[in-house]
Amino acid sequence: MGIFGNKKPSFDRQLEGLKQCGIEINNGVTSQDLLIFHSKEEMEETPYKALIEILGHEIEREPYSPISNKLWMCDYERIEDHGAYKDVIERLELMTGNALSLENITDYVDIEEGKAWVEFTYKKKNIHWDLEVDDDWLDPYILVKYDQLLKASGKGVRIYSNHTDYGQVAFFGAFSDEAYRCFSKLSKVTLILLEKQA
Repeated sequence: MGIFGNKKPSFDRQLEGLKQCGIEINNGVTSQDLLIFHSKEEMEETPYKALIEILGHEIEREPYSPISNKLWMCDYERIEDHGAYKDVIERLELMTGNALSLENITDYVDIEEGKAWVEFTYKKKNIHWDLEVDDDWLDPYILVKYDQLLKASGKGVRIYSNHTDYGQVAFFGAFSDEAYRCFSKLSKVTLILLEKQA
């Protein structure tokens, strides 16, 4: 029995429940974008799980933008060339509602040279992070470092993650304490504060 009683929540009721937790679909996302992997009936059979997972994806057409800013299904095999880590930082800023207001984001990625770094301006200071190179695999500590900045900022939003249930893909969410409590009541997807896993 869920919080809605014996009856499983409809697809639309699930969307509304997640909206109350601060998880909304982006403008321009259609119902067909949400049903790319599962039908409404399948999403209603296992409430919230399939829907939450699809909200972490990008739409499967131009402009391939996030379905929802707050959730991110991140394939770790994504670091191929310059711009890759800039994209990661920009996606984290999108997830957190630009909580850190980072500026002048730039990076350097050369797999053959074995060199990668990302730089940005935060509170008028230049921050430089050197990153590990392992073929085209993302260095996960970039997320840890970003979350540490969030914690120190006191903005009230943190990064949560699941690194175990999706193979080479990690699932991330950005929540305030209140939004996380709301999400946890509804969700069949486990997301744990990144700091507790680092």
